[in-house]
Amino acid sequence: MSNIPTDKPAVDAEALAGALRALGMLYGASQPLAEIIAGAKSEAEAIRMYIERERPHLLASYDLETLVKMVQGAREAKTDAKHGVEQFSPSDKPPAKRRN
Repeated sequence: MSNIPTDKPAVDAEALAGALRALGMLYGASQPLAEIIAGAKSEAEAIRMYIERERPHLLASYDLETLVKMVQGAREAKTDAKHGVEQFSPSDKPPAKRRN
């Protein structure tokens, strides 16, 4: 065995991006995910960094560790979630009101 250091990051940014995308949490980030999570020593730390920087409003409704577990669960499931934590409508019109 050799102890040659590798340049492999501690976090798989592509897999994390897929999980965030599946939950509807990746759109509108201020910069690429890899830059936001640079320096994270674990996946959980990277998720915390992302949420605290890009989605702090979620912390008004969700516990940070709950959000971390949601993102990790989405990554482990490797599925495209049908419903997200956030809903994004790129329309400039307000959403139509529902009829009762």
